[in-house]
Amino acid sequence: MVNMQAPNTSLFLQGNFAPWREEGDFERLPVRGCLPRELRGTYYRNGPNPAFDPIGRYHWFDGDGMVHAVRIADGEASYRNRWVRSKGLLEEFRAGRALYFGLMELSRGEGRYKNTGNTNVLFHGSRFFALMEAALPTELDPVTLDTLGEYDFAGKLCGPMTAHPKIDPRTGELLFFGYSAVPPFLTFYRADADGRLVSAEPIPGGMPAMVHDFAITEHFAVFFVCPLLLRLENIGSDRPVFSWEAEQGMLWGVLPRNATGDQIRWFASDPCFIFHAMNAYENGRAVVVDAVRYPFMELEQLEEKAAEFAKNRSALWRFTLELESGSVHGEERAAVFCEFPRVDERWIGQPYRYGFMVSRGSESRGAEIMPKFSALAKYDGKEGTIEVRDFGSHIGVGEAVFVPSGDSLSEGQGYLLTLVYDQRRNTSELHVLSAENFLEDPIAVVELPHRIPYGFHGAWVPGV
Repeated sequence: MVNMQAPNTSLFLQGNFAPWREEGDFERLPVRGCLPRELRGTYYRNGPNPAFDPIGRYHWFDGDGMVHAVRIADGEASYRNRWVRSKGLLEEFRAGRALYFGLMELSRGEGRYKNTGNTNVLFHGSRFFALMEAALPTELDPVTLDTLGEYDFAGKLCGPMTAHPKIDPRTGELLFFGYSAVPPFLTFYRADADGRLVSAEPIPGGMPAMVHDFAITEHFAVFFVCPLLLRLENIGSDRPVFSWEAEQGMLWGVLPRNATGDQIRWFASDPCFIFHAMNAYENGRAVVVDAVRYPFMELEQLEEKAAEFAKNRSALWRFTLELESGSVHGEERAAVFCEFPRVDERWIGQPYRYGFMVSRGSESRGAEIMPKFSALAKYDGKEGTIEVRDFGSHIGVGEAVFVPSGDSLSEGQGYLLTLVYDQRRNTSELHVLSAENFLEDPIAVVELPHRIPYGFHGAWVPGV
């Protein structure tokens, strides 16, 4: 067990953003209600958890990855958490202090940047990974959470891998990309259902942008290149390395999934920023992308430009890319502050009805500018409606992961798993909700042994 005192300098190192610096194993956790017997597997959640006080300015995206695992079987639950022990973090453990600068110090040209593995998790081809978008994936043991090391697909992956790969539910293929500040700005990859990398396609054109996510349909990969640009020429200056340049507009790239990179088609639209897509699908000669849209984005907003971020309201939008005319149309679909969209993943790349997001409750104050969410939202694309489950202003709620109910083939029939932090009690719980009866009381609540800091993304892996 490693246990170090937490710092309290940055807003992202206070409250439930502060790191939890203990690793542990806990069996037979208290459960309120009854865990469904058909839930047999592991819920994983990844997030930033700095092991040492940072040097220089700290950004929420900088923390070392820590993976939390709640295993459920036979109506019981256990918990385990481990750091993603990257090469950089192991160096710091040996030194007993932080050695790496973070995102906010890139413009100074100081130090190196770690592969923190702090953003997402992926189980594919019998391997389990912790992901961050600026580096290779880090393989972990899915049971012990021990770090096995960086993984390069038998030497075929030479650059970074997005933290948001997609698994096609029909073929089992793993589709992903990497981005770069120098050409080629994007490279598209395909791995087969067994995890063998079968294609790497450099994509011409585009811009040197931060591209966090993408979308897939049955026949296409869709890239959204927003004008948050990586300007390496700004290193060592007072100008930001990540530069919001609205005048560059936005580019949408549509690439046939089995084509060479030079077959990409680029579509121009008005600028906005997208961290995460909910889903995408084909509608005749059009590609439809549902995503959380921000009017603009500067990475400093989350803390240093708080007043600006409070005005930068995100919302769920639908973008329609007309393949024949080359035009892009966008419209707001859900007028709620939202993030971390998820769907029933059996419908990835296909026409779908339901989506789930974190949101703000009715009592949230405008001054709460950091990424704290106190509600979940359920989107019904067929009816054009949205339901909001408000947990209360003293609650912080995380991304909801959908788990199908048994052998049901109906979309949205199943459970939602989400981490819930109670500020008053300083405790965290795993809530199991009915995805269909979204506003009803939880089916079960797993009481976790300690608080879990606010984090990013997770997954349910059955049978592990």
